Order: sequence, then structure tokens, then C-alpha cells
Amino acid sequence: MAKLLDRPFTNDEKRQILDMLQGNINRISVSNAVEEIVRQLNFAVERLSAVVYSRIKELT
Repeated sequence: MAKLLDRPFTNDEKRQILDMLQGNINRISVSNAVEEIVRQLNFAVERLSAVVYSRIKELT
């Protein structure tokens, strides 16, 4: 591994590394977006549950 890092990278190798890093960044961005959507959905479900519970209590 150390020998690999000692030599200069070719343009193709640099492009492959950049593509790999970009793919990782895109996955992280998607993951963060999905986590935020899940948080918002959980919040909406909690609010809806509170409203339904309150309404059921009023009716009974």
C-alpha cells in the first residue's frame, strides 16, 4: 500500500478516485435526505396521533 501511495497517479486513476468519492458523497447526501424525511414523517404521525386521541376523548 505504501508503494502505491508513493507513486504519482495517472489521470485515469485520479478520475476513478474522484468518481468513487463523488459516489460516496451522493450516497451520504441521499442518506441525510432520507433521514430528514423520516424525522418529518415521525413528527407528522405524532401530531396526527395527538389530534386523533384528543378527538376520540372529546367524543367519548
